[in-house]
Amino acid sequence: MIRNLTLLSLLLSTAVQAQVTVQYSMLDPNGMQLTMYLLTDPGSATEPSNGTNQTWDLSTVTLQPIGTLDFISATGTPYAATYPAANWVWRQNVTGLGSQYMYLNFSTSAVEVLATEVPLQTNNYTNPKTVLQFPFSLGQSVTDTYTDNDGTSSVTWTYAGHGTAITPVGTFSNIVKVTSTEDDLVLWNTAPLHPMVIDDGSSVLVFGPTTAGIGEQAALTALTYPNPCTDVLYVDVNTAAPWSLVDLQGRTLATGSFMGWGTQVIDIAALATGSYVLVLGEGAVRRSVRFSKA
Repeated sequence: MIRNLTLLSLLLSTAVQAQVTVQYSMLDPNGMQLTMYLLTDPGSATEPSNGTNQTWDLSTVTLQPIGTLDFISATGTPYAATYPAANWVWRQNVTGLGSQYMYLNFSTSAVEVLATEVPLQTNNYTNPKTVLQFPFSLGQSVTDTYTDNDGTSSVTWTYAGHGTAITPVGTFSNIVKVTSTEDDLVLWNTAPLHPMVIDDGSSVLVFGPTTAGIGEQAALTALTYPNPCTDVLYVDVNTAAPWSLVDLQGRTLATGSFMGWGTQVIDIAALATGSYVLVLGEGAVRRSVRFSKA
């Protein structure tokens, strides 16, 4: 959770903004694509406080580009027939891992989750999970009972804060902070409506304009396999480059250097079961590949 990673710091706001009520009309009917980043170092930032007209300083965090997020219509996507109630999809295109889908239903009253991590680690919601309501104003909460692969649970989401977020990829106003009793924190951009920060307690993802950071990755290519892996990770690279293994909490677990192009081998037998990121390169030119250890 952001509270553990000390993600954001609270500063006194220098400009007063009108507190935003989240509305269904904020959704862009044409969809969008965002650059997806993994937070690998929180820097000096601290947790955001609640309230209106806040300024959250995210400028000292380190963000590693790991792919894109497509916010698109569910129609025509590979698993749409399995989730006929879905009208929108968040498609995460993770470099080296492929695409996974979160199927959603946006209505004029709420956003419901129907399935996550399709098809890699599919979690189906036989009773959908509400993650946002319309309209939603500062101080309001919504409680929902849902059923997924783990059984039936209840969660309460609260609109806890509103203000401006300063990030390495831009400064954004009219951001809404929503927290849950399951220790999630989401910063929603409201013009148009999309997640800007998602902290689920195990990792922090940040989403920004597609013009930020994409070109910097072009010089390096990396293909990892198998996925999931057990004892060794094979990496096909196109150049000599340093590498590091990072867990989803941003901790560096191992480092090394590839001396040339071709197939390289990294011993990952000592890693615990879970998800990791291979960071290839350094400075402004890096490539990140997410993989799983079985």
